[in-house]
Amino acid sequence: MVKGPWDRLVQKDGQLDDGQLISRNILYIGRNGKKVERFIAKGLDGSYIFKPLTNEDTMGREIWIYRNVLPLLKVRYPRLLAYAEHQDPKRFWAIYEDLGELTHNWDWGTLLHAAQAIPLWHELPLEQVPASFEGHSPGWKEVRRQVTEVTPGWSLAETLGRLQWTEQQIRQAMTLLDSPLPDGLEMAMVISHGDFHPMNLSLLAGGELVIMDWEYVHRNSVFWDLYNLLDITSPRYTKPVVEPSLRKEVLLAYVRRRASLGTSINAESFMTAYYHYALLHSLWILLLVEKDLKNCTADEVPALREQQQITQHISRDLMNELA
Repeated sequence: MVKGPWDRLVQKDGQLDDGQLISRNILYIGRNGKKVERFIAKGLDGSYIFKPLTNEDTMGREIWIYRNVLPLLKVRYPRLLAYAEHQDPKRFWAIYEDLGELTHNWDWGTLLHAAQAIPLWHELPLEQVPASFEGHSPGWKEVRRQVTEVTPGWSLAETLGRLQWTEQQIRQAMTLLDSPLPDGLEMAMVISHGDFHPMNLSLLAGGELVIMDWEYVHRNSVFWDLYNLLDITSPRYTKPVVEPSLRKEVLLAYVRRRASLGTSINAESFMTAYYHYALLHSLWILLLVEKDLKNCTADEVPALREQQQITQHISRDLMNELA
């Protein structure tokens, strides 16, 4: 899919050819350091998005999703215009439609529209996506194992203590982790977008939601996309804490949308299960951040400290919901 005007734009090493361009600018840098760029090329109208493979483990995944899953969904996403014909992950690239300067917000409108979009792929048969597709994070069982694991000088209780949590807060967190998981948490598997945080979403002026970056689609818990939308944190971007009332409203919007598509869910049980799931993952993130702080550069410390503070706030909010 490189014939036509596109084959002259990309060199054999998988990089854009500067000699064919009028301008280029970096939109973001992927997990592997590769740059996603907007470019304007000689002889072509408008601008386009150039995306190298930002995670080599997802080689071919997004192209497959564009062919086999996205045509089944009534959602807006950037059109795929061209991609490399080879399977070398170090040189692979794709070119997408440019939808213009998109804003990425954690506001009421974006979160509600996003929650109502998620059920569209959650309702697809699991078999629509190969079981071999994996996300960028371990499943909840492995997360729980890591969070409850105790090694000399390294445990969740010790991490929370170093963060100045009170003994009562630590006991509450440990008790919640030891309590039986809500019914359905283990079995509720769906097709997941896999990276459904608001940096991959944009609500256009007319109210249409654009969803990007589908390379992490895989089978996962029904809660994973919602956790990415509401409560996951990252040092790569700053996010506000979602207020408890808005979190409930977003979860209810999801439940109602599923019901409109034919799947009835008990809202109260679903929200309780989500709080358990989200708390488990947020406590896990606190462990990861502490490890990252021990091995990072000085320049990386501020973003990690901010992530740590936000994740603590989220964890306490979730514990309050479960109290």
